[in-house]
Formats: sequence, structure tokens, C-alpha cells
Amino acid sequence: MKTLCITGANGFIGSHVAIQAAQRGYKLRLLLRRDPQPAIRDLGAEIFRGDVREEKDLRPFLEGADALLHVAGVNTPSSTQRDNIFTSNVEGTRLILRTAKAAGIQRIVHTGSTAALGCSGRGKMNDEDTAFNLWNASTDYERSKYLGEKTALELFEQEGVPVLIAEPAAAVGPGDVKPTYTGKLIKDYLNRALPGYFETRHNYVDVRSVAEGHLLALEKGVPGQRYLLCGDDNLLLSEYFALLEKLTGVPPPKLKLPLPFVFPLAYACQALFLVTGKDPFVRVSTAKRAWCNLYYSNQKAKTQLGYAPRPLIDALRDEIEWFLRNGQLDPAKIKLRG
Repeated sequence: MKTLCITGANGFIGSHVAIQAAQRGYKLRLLLRRDPQPAIRDLGAEIFRGDVREEKDLRPFLEGADALLHVAGVNTPSSTQRDNIFTSNVEGTRLILRTAKAAGIQRIVHTGSTAALGCSGRGKMNDEDTAFNLWNASTDYERSKYLGEKTALELFEQEGVPVLIAEPAAAVGPGDVKPTYTGKLIKDYLNRALPGYFETRHNYVDVRSVAEGHLLALEKGVPGQRYLLCGDDNLLLSEYFALLEKLTGVPPPKLKLPLPFVFPLAYACQALFLVTGKDPFVRVSTAKRAWCNLYYSNQKAKTQLGYAPRPLIDALRDEIEWFLRNGQLDPAKIKLRG
């Protein structure tokens, strides 16, 4: 039985990674900053308390283990969390990868993001080879994911760290405790709390497929390579909302802003942030990425890893059902169809 270290197992993706790793028979070590959430309490894992930015916490966690899945990271677009974002997602990545190599870890998967990729052209397909060129169309989080991946690949090339990168798209599915921003969007939609929207294209993927993809990358992936773990569909927001309406009967917001109107609104929100420090309701970076009309391909992961994402509508159904069971949506107001 191989000993597998996992960071970020209290998070949405990380918890599913830990669950599936336990099902595959790995002996688990989990590095957590707080008590384990209910979904991972009974996995028989050895719990280590610590932070990826503290070498003293990392050495005992990694010593004598076979592999590492570094899933942990600060995931927020909030500009008020800038220092926390970069120290965790960039410096923390550098520290844990170096410490893992020093501890003799043989296989490492670092969780990146589609946010770390650029735009090959408006409305064109992007893949693992698409160079990042969206610095001015990115939040601090998105920039940090790019820099974290860049750091990992530099450590592979320059220091021989045996790392490869899994790049998830926006994950949806059951177990979104926090919830994440994708989960919050679903809740706001179903609670009719969205005043309006504008068209932007996203790739959504079942979190359980993302977790399986991490383990496939660990077992079959090539060090120094990146693997996009995204869904089969690149959907406009109106198309995504249509799936939610199909599942629940809740219609989309009536107000749909044309993209040219969104830019002045976003710049006004940015100016307000500079005065008040309150995070903008609409970000300039979001509007710029919407203009790019980004598509992502999972062909490399399918071909090289055997990755097979589940249908998106099943993931959405399971997430809504989980929200209803766990008190995050009101069953008296929201009903699943079928």
C-alpha cells in the first residue's frame, strides 16, 4: 500500500480526491489547518496539522511517503486577500515541492487551473500549450494560479522535482460545503438572487471527474506535463442557466446586459473599490475574459490518462440535491424535476 500525502482535503476538490484515493487503497496522510470536515473523517487517514507555507509542518507530513497531491490553495477573487493568495498559491507551492523532493517523494501532482492558461484567439479552443497572455484580464487568484504552475514547471526543469500539473475547470457536484463560487452561483440562481447577468463562456466539470483525473494523473501522467481536467461542454451562461431551469423550473433572470454595457459598469465598480475597499460586484477582468469567449479541450487527458468526465447535468442535479439535503437550499421552494 503506497502512502499518499494530500493537501487541501477540507476543500471541495480535495475532499473528493481524498475519498477516491482511499477507495483505491492508498494509505492517506492529510495536511489540514483545521479539523477534518465530515466527508473525510472516516477515511482512516493520518491527520497532520499545518500550513503549506511552513517548512516545519511539511517535513513530518512528507517524510517517508511515496507520492503527493498538492491540492491546497487560496481560492478567492477578493483583492483584500492579495498577500494570502500569493504566499499560499505561489510561495507555498515552491516550498512544498522542494520539501517533497528533499523527502524522497517520487510522484507529485500539483493542482493548477484553467485560469493559468491564456487565450489563443477570441472564440478559439485552448489547451495545455496555450501560453498565458491574460495578466490584465485576471484577478489576483488567476494570476497566482499561473505563477504557481510556472513555479512548478521551473522546479521540474531546473531542480528535477517530479511534478506534473492537473488543471481543473470550474467544478460542480455534491459536497460543496463552503460553498465555492460555482456553488454560490447555483444557489443565487435558484433563490432568484441574481439581479441580472451577461454572457460569458465557462467550462464546468463534475468534481468527482476532477478527483478521478487527479489520481489518473498521479498513476499515468508524465512529469513536466499539464493535463486539462475539464468537461466536454464549453457553455455560455445562458446555456448553463438553461440546464438549471430544466432541472428545477426556475427561470433565468430577465435582465441580460450586452457585453459592451458591462465594461463601463465594471470600471465604475473598480473605481468604487479604490475608494471604499469593497470588492466590486462586476470585475473588469471578468468582462475582459467574457470578451475572449474561452473554450477548453480535455482531449489530452482523455487520450493519455483515460479521463472520462461525467455529464454536466448529472453533476448539477447531484449538487442541487446535496444542497437540499444539507440545508443550503429550501426544499419548500426548490424542487428537482425527474
